[in-house]
Amino acid sequence: MNKLNELKEKKLDNKGFSLVELIIVIAIMAVLIGVLAPQYLRYVEKSRAASDRDNITAIKDAIQVYGADPDATTPLESGTVVLVRKGKTGVDADITGGGIAEALAAAGLPNDKDKLPNLQNQQTSGDKVTITVTVSSSTVTVEDDFDTSGTP
Repeated sequence: MNKLNELKEKKLDNKGFSLVELIIVIAIMAVLIGVLAPQYLRYVEKSRAASDRDNITAIKDAIQVYGADPDATTPLESGTVVLVRKGKTGVDADITGGGIAEALAAAGLPNDKDKLPNLQNQQTSGDKVTITVTVSSSTVTVEDDFDTSGTP
């Protein structure tokens, strides 16, 4: 019976965590966050760069397919598609050249300069990406100046 009383007394004395234990747990969590946060931010920027690359590739592919289509309603002419960085002012998205807007619309992509996708990656240099379409007698060449060298 004596042991039972001792256990009851210990239970009554133990009311929770001590301040030292809480401080240790908080310190461990701070160290973990300090180590993991930079990795997380790098992954976020990589995913933004991949999203930008996918949007640019989709636009380029749509223009090339439309240029190769013999039944296209509007002939494709040389021109550009300019995509701008999200939140930047003074730089406008734009579509120039005959048939490019129709090529984007035929592929189900935004074909209005106000609806073009914004660039998401903040690590790359420049506020815009220009996709250049060059149409010669029988070929359509589509190139871009997208730079991912600053991406982590």
